[in-house]
Amino acid sequence: MADHSDQQLSAREMVRAHTYPLLAAISTISLLAITVLLIPQAVKTHRYNRCIDAQVQMRVAVNPQGATSPGKLNYLKAVEHCEGR
Repeated sequence: MADHSDQQLSAREMVRAHTYPLLAAISTISLLAITVLLIPQAVKTHRYNRCIDAQVQMRVAVNPQGATSPGKLNYLKAVEHCEGR
């Protein structure tokens, strides 16, 4: 370490001097790993939301009453379609 360059450190002082940087490195690596592991779930959820939006828009467009709100039945049918049921 720069501030201890001219003196000998005891074992306890060595541990204290290196513990914080080591724990910071471990936590940084852990956060990066968590981020990488969450990417597939985020992509899947984004695609699912796009599918729901597209299905609701199609069902509203086909609706013979000309309603502008999707309604619960249209939403449930969109969910069924996007979940593959």
